[in-house]
Amino acid sequence: MSYFLLILGLMLLVKGADAMIDGAVEIATIFGLSPLFIGLSITALGTSAPEAAVSIKAVISSYPSISFGNVLGSNVANIGLVLGLGALIWSLTAKKSTIKWEIPFCLMISILTIFLVRDDWYGTGDNYLSRFDGIFLLILFFLYVSYLYSMARKDRRNFRLNTDLTNIEYSNKQIFKASILSLIGIAGVLLGAHLIVDNAVIIAKRLGISEILISVTIIALGTSLPEAATSLTAMKKGKSDIAIGNVAGSNIFNILFVLGITSTIQPIKFPLLAFTDLLIVTGISAILLIFGYTRNKISKKEGGILLLLYILYIIFVIIRK
Repeated sequence: MSYFLLILGLMLLVKGADAMIDGAVEIATIFGLSPLFIGLSITALGTSAPEAAVSIKAVISSYPSISFGNVLGSNVANIGLVLGLGALIWSLTAKKSTIKWEIPFCLMISILTIFLVRDDWYGTGDNYLSRFDGIFLLILFFLYVSYLYSMARKDRRNFRLNTDLTNIEYSNKQIFKASILSLIGIAGVLLGAHLIVDNAVIIAKRLGISEILISVTIIALGTSLPEAATSLTAMKKGKSDIAIGNVAGSNIFNILFVLGITSTIQPIKFPLLAFTDLLIVTGISAILLIFGYTRNKISKKEGGILLLLYILYIIFVIIRK
């Protein structure tokens, strides 16, 4: 049954991502929103829901290590696995605004998190994300949401200036259909990821793999599957703006909202191993920014390097555990 549900989850994931992309692009067309905005907002928030659900549940259940392990592992997977694999297959062209703003912002908040973790708020000499740190991250998240809102207004203004609106008519039925398609897609992606994670853990336990290794690898990778399915589907459809925006938005959401809300609920202690993962997230974000500045694209060679870095990271995690 576990193997059947695992396969069912994969099918839901793929079909859900396909429906979500089609619906999101239709919504962007109807309302004059750019594909980049859709990637940074709707699909990014939707596909980051598994990380949020797992992390919040872990903190409430007094397992904060699963919370930060999930976020950090997912962020490395989003860049190394998702963008790396996608660029290796298709090559990816990034918007100048993404290279100028979103990817540098990902790097900046990763560096900021390093300093917050090292601030020794409790005076114990340990690495913590305190409640104060969590509230600060949430404030940054709401500022980011404000930035997205201003982006949407700019897209709408440009749409009205450059389009003869009298020649475009969209019925309420079309808008409703596109919205339902996106919601069904998001539901399929989330349910598929849930089935994959739960049943992968069951299968792994039967094979004698330790629970610690499962939480660091399978759970982090499993909660990144929505981003992977959505971004790779977008790349296949030639919508690289949505793909790169989805990864950038998801990583921002994971750090600012997920770590922010979980550390506000309960301060998170970062052991040395987790701090190492935080440094790795920062490093691979810096490499992505460097690659992006080369002709505003991620070449197949650079995609191969990102994918190799992710594989080396997984090997490192397995060896150290």
